[in-house]
Amino acid sequence: MTIKPLGNRLVVELVKQKTTTASGIILTSEEKTEQALGKIIAIGKGQGTDENITNLDLKIGDTVLFGKYAGEEVKDNKINDNTFKILKGSDILAIIQD
Repeated sequence: MTIKPLGNRLVVELVKQKTTTASGIILTSEEKTEQALGKIIAIGKGQGTDENITNLDLKIGDTVLFGKYAGEEVKDNKINDNTFKILKGSDILAIIQD
């Protein structure tokens, strides 16, 4: 599936959550904290001056933090059940640097 974001939007592939701890303990859904973390795979060209995505200094491959309920979720059942989010530039809270 190819998703081409329009305007001030970007497509983020959600980072998979760990289901076990380092010591091998399996976490239930109640014990896992929902992370709104993903890797940018596509960026729109931006338009206008309000929330202009080109001024956010984002690039494909960046890992970003966004609001838990932000954007629209899209699932790709053809490729390992990957989940994507289509977000506005204003939904991005931070860039995660290693």
